[in-house]
Amino acid sequence: PDGTLSFISPSSKLQIGFAPEEMIGRNRLEFYHPDDVEGVDQSQGLLENKTYTRRLRHKDGHYLWFETSFHVIHDENNEIARIMGIGRNVTSRKQNEEALATAQRVAKIGSWVWDLSKDRLVFSEELQRMLHYSTGTEVEYETFLSLVHPDDLELLKAGVERVVKKGESGESSYRLVLPDAALLTVHIQWDVTRGPSGKPVQLIGMMQDITERRQMEQQLRESEQRYKSLFEYNPSAVYSMNLNGDYLTANANLEELTGYALDELIGMYFGPIVHEKDMEKTLHHFKLASQGEPQSYDLTLIHKDGHLVEINTLNIPIIVDKQVVGVYGISRDITERIRYTEQIEKLSNEYTLILNAVSEGIFGLDTEGRITFINPAGAHMLGFEQDEIMGRSYLNHIGQTASDAVHYRTEASPLIRVIQAGESQRSTDAVLWRKDGSSFLAEYQATPLFDKGERKGAVVVFRDITDEQEIIRAKESAEKADKAKSEFLAVMSHELRTPMNGIIGMTDLLAETELDEEQRGYAEIISQSSASLLYILNEILDFSKIEAGKMTLMHEPVSVESVMAIVTELFSPKAKEKNVRLSSRIAEDVPELIMGDADRLRQVLVNLVSNAVKFTEEGQISIGVETEFCPNAKKLSLKFSVQDTGIGIPSEKQPLLFQTFSQLHPSINRKYGGTGLGLAICKRLVELMGGA
Repeated sequence: PDGTLSFISPSSKLQIGFAPEEMIGRNRLEFYHPDDVEGVDQSQGLLENKTYTRRLRHKDGHYLWFETSFHVIHDENNEIARIMGIGRNVTSRKQNEEALATAQRVAKIGSWVWDLSKDRLVFSEELQRMLHYSTGTEVEYETFLSLVHPDDLELLKAGVERVVKKGESGESSYRLVLPDAALLTVHIQWDVTRGPSGKPVQLIGMMQDITERRQMEQQLRESEQRYKSLFEYNPSAVYSMNLNGDYLTANANLEELTGYALDELIGMYFGPIVHEKDMEKTLHHFKLASQGEPQSYDLTLIHKDGHLVEINTLNIPIIVDKQVVGVYGISRDITERIRYTEQIEKLSNEYTLILNAVSEGIFGLDTEGRITFINPAGAHMLGFEQDEIMGRSYLNHIGQTASDAVHYRTEASPLIRVIQAGESQRSTDAVLWRKDGSSFLAEYQATPLFDKGERKGAVVVFRDITDEQEIIRAKESAEKADKAKSEFLAVMSHELRTPMNGIIGMTDLLAETELDEEQRGYAEIISQSSASLLYILNEILDFSKIEAGKMTLMHEPVSVESVMAIVTELFSPKAKEKNVRLSSRIAEDVPELIMGDADRLRQVLVNLVSNAVKFTEEGQISIGVETEFCPNAKKLSLKFSVQDTGIGIPSEKQPLLFQTFSQLHPSINRKYGGTGLGLAICKRLVELMGGA
């Protein structure tokens, strides 16, 4: 209580040059400016927790302005035991305030008189110089108004109106635009002189140039606002520490980052909240910052509730009068960023595993055509080790050849054009060259790579199709041979049918001669066998003609009713013989005539009805036709159907129906006969007619 110093923080050495041991035991008033000591009672006013601004003596003799506040500590008898004080150097602020006061003292002041009856103002010489007015001491009121800044004009007029009406004395500040376009801020004070009637007749006032003062005030406000914005509105935790690592100031974000309240943090050493694994690193960087070297590093904090927080920290030295007096800290939570980075690394590893597992070759090129990555399959196909091709030019090691076996020039290579033009390129018959000089057929897809619109290179996916091409050539050769066979059979159609017709004709003539019973039996066998053989030949030759593409269709009016009648009439005797009812039905909306090939339509129906009669022993067979709209083709179609009560077709055998030379079962073939071509021919004919 008597002012004897019992403890001084180590920062006193940096602040005022005195070490703690030089100050402890001495009275605090010894370090004040003499003018600030007079009349000071050691404990007077301290109970009110006021803030005092006084000058402290530096060890080298000059004085610094300090803003100091005190906290009184009482003993058990409620007596003052000791007084704790904390101060900060406000010399710079005080200097600004003094400069502002000096500017006010030396500011130019001019006087003016306004005779309200004449509506004219009289300026003093100082005011004329201030306003750059040189046409005399008197000026019209309207002329003065022309000097007022447009944004302040209405405010001034309203003030003048109040003064004239009510006779109020007062003061106000306005901006003036001088004839040379200079902007002047002035402070105006006035008193009112009243006439015998009590009305205002004259205003007498002073005008002071406060432009410089306003500018200094604005600069001071801006400086304070910038610091406040940096400190309070920074999304990161911002704080200051003394050279011992104790927190002196902090914003609210440090509370959130650490879990400690501000009153817990202020005066607290940072060590306990730093994870032990990062303590040595943190002390190293803090030491460098306290020596004047800014630092940036990552570390792990221990939150008050125990969980770990990953942060990035900037340490910036606080330098006053070329000495480091403390350290600023800016910290931000990077926990999510680290997790995200770990996820990216995990995904990158997974993508690498995928690239290494695929059988296609994959490699990347930069904008200069150099290999940036290649997977094992690609390196193997090209005959390279992965490390020997990375970073090297593609065309120097992997030649690409045109279909005429000539190597592309660098600028003409399709893959280089992908890089330069940024367009995708696909080839199904490229020729690529291996490291050993051998070549292979390849199929590839080259796609340009972009990053935020900037072309970065290309990625190429390729595979060796040499074996596939050999298979394709063998397939094409077989198809050509099959086509040649079909064309041969189609050409031989006439030669095969002619002798068969001769045999059938001669057999019919022979049957008309006088023959005994045995000879007539032989002739009938020849006739039946010839008819069966001709039927088989017709089916084989029709199928061959279709396969060879030599089957032509007529396009002429066809009567559906007539075709249905002929087919029904043709099979009625056989059905009646088997005691099977055969019927036909034509829907009412089926047109009388359609365009098509009557013979081929009848051939399809004959084949289907023939099968129905052949495989039906009892019951009925119905032939029907109706219209049906086809939504895909957007047109009306005719739907023919043949239904019977015969032996049926097992579901697992139905896929064999339209295959060539196929029978559902050998026993059926032995019982009913047939080539296995009938339905295959029907299918091809229906498709030729545009149906299904």
